Amino acid sequence: MTKLQTWISAERGRASSLAAHLNVSRSRMSQIVDDGVPIKYMVAIRDFTAGEVTLEDMVTSRTQAGGTAAPKEQEATHG
Repeated sequence: MTKLQTWISAERGRASSLAAHLNVSRSRMSQIVDDGVPIKYMVAIRDFTAGEVTLEDMVTSRTQAGGTAAPKEQEATHG
């Protein structure tokens, strides 16, 4: 369970409140929790959770979920 999942499950209504704060639907909030937090929401989530969910937590869980935490560098191919 990720830190964000733990934070949300700690108190009823947190997912809905966070979804409203981010201006996303409740179903989109579920996707964010399951698939990893998009970079554009990370600071807002950290601030909304008063630092209980850190940027490091979100980057770590995003990379473990298969998302990209940062653009990948592409190798130059010489032909």
